[in-house]
Amino acid sequence: MVILAKNAGFCFGVRRAVDAVETHIGENIVTLGPLIHNRDVVRSLEERGVACIDRVEDAPDGATVVIRSHGAAPEICDTLKLRGIKCIDATCP
Repeated sequence: MVILAKNAGFCFGVRRAVDAVETHIGENIVTLGPLIHNRDVVRSLEERGVACIDRVEDAPDGATVVIRSHGAAPEICDTLKLRGIKCIDATCP
């Protein structure tokens, strides 16, 4: 017997983070760390041009940096903005 779940897919916070990145596909966009804990989704984003960086210092000039769904210190966006880099905070609310 197979029991199907009534609902399947991402939780609200993960869906919000993925949507935030997918809105900017084709632009110079990077995520600070893996966006979510799903290797298939992260790999799919990378295949569509979304790079993953580990350090704020690695953010390319002119890029948009998305803060992963698990969040980061508030100072991260401040540091990026001082460099003229757009920051999208996709931290799960």
